[in-house]
Amino acid sequence: MQGKRAEWEKACREYPDLSPFVLLKMSMVWHGAVLTEAALDRLQEPDYCFGKLEPFGISFGGRPADKVMPGGILLRDATFVYINYGENYRDPYQIDWDAGRGEFLLKEGEDVIDTVDFVPRPQFFGKTTSRGTPMEAVAEARAQKLILTAYQKCRLWEGGKQCHFCAFFTGGHSLGEVDCEDVYETVREALKEPGRFSEIYLSGGTDFGGEPPFSREVERYIRVLQAIGRNFSGRFSSQLMAPAYSRKVLEHIYKETGLTSYCPNIEIWDKKLFQKLCPGKEQWIGHDEWVRRTVDAVEVFGRGKVCTQVVAGAELAGPWGFETVDEALKSNLEGCEFFAKNGVIFLSTIWRPHRASRLGYQPMPPLDYYIRLAKGLHEIRKSYGLLSTNDDYKHCGNHPDSDLERLDV
Repeated sequence: MQGKRAEWEKACREYPDLSPFVLLKMSMVWHGAVLTEAALDRLQEPDYCFGKLEPFGISFGGRPADKVMPGGILLRDATFVYINYGENYRDPYQIDWDAGRGEFLLKEGEDVIDTVDFVPRPQFFGKTTSRGTPMEAVAEARAQKLILTAYQKCRLWEGGKQCHFCAFFTGGHSLGEVDCEDVYETVREALKEPGRFSEIYLSGGTDFGGEPPFSREVERYIRVLQAIGRNFSGRFSSQLMAPAYSRKVLEHIYKETGLTSYCPNIEIWDKKLFQKLCPGKEQWIGHDEWVRRTVDAVEVFGRGKVCTQVVAGAELAGPWGFETVDEALKSNLEGCEFFAKNGVIFLSTIWRPHRASRLGYQPMPPLDYYIRLAKGLHEIRKSYGLLSTNDDYKHCGNHPDSDLERLDV
């Protein structure tokens, strides 16, 4: 069986126009990574130690109860790699701590592939709001993005209507609806750390309650965005990840808050697969309406300020998925072309099968599929002059295709 280094080096030879660090990132996400005891011990120190509370509430069975997991991994060019620590990977990389060198090492067995680092601990972690809420339960840090979750559960799980690839809110911990004063104070404290954050990202589990449906969720987002906005004068660099709302609703949100960009993630582009894998989204909004509303959002936020993403690989999962990677690639590139023509940025994130999801654990598509997809999506967006300013390597780090924009002239 081909080793991970050999596979990565082969990819570097076959795709010389792509960054070797982005290719390494995709390999790390695909294979996974585990922390050695020495590395995990070093990551408990104050400069790296994150928090035990995780706003998206994902269940990871392999995490030791007495240890705190770190933030994202940073490669030598600052490429951000988000790893699901604690999963049971088949053949993961190892990340070790070399005390003599004072460095973290990315390894395959005893073979050292490169040095890596971790996102430093935000200074607001470990602090509490005036209500006594731990601030790390309110906000998460990713690269230069401050992530807040307005509603820490998803009502699509009611009746089994959740997206079949999703494992969010399966870990048992949830604050439910976030308190706006907690949000205001957490953001205020986070902004005291000079240069740390350049965007605020707000999302949450779906709440279709109210009349008309989603009205309760929309008003919640407005309250939270207004609480965030108390820390700024005028609009602030921000993104809302939420269901596809009508233009009238988006105009209301835009008018009442300082929001600057919007991300209604379609997750699965193919209509038939969307209906199978995203049953709640299909029931409450529907594929065609989701697409139409996403395009309409450009009239509110502007070209390049609306994005959507696919959970790449889930469209190949059994029992309904495409039979070949070429079919899946063709479908997603067609989706990107359609949205790009309409000023929408179409991104991909790498699907990691999870046992707590409806799809469960099953084999991922080959790494080469993700490389071809990232390259193709980037080339299409570039041809339309679209540049991701919200989900690039400095902010999210989940999208290898937008990482490739760093090489654009």
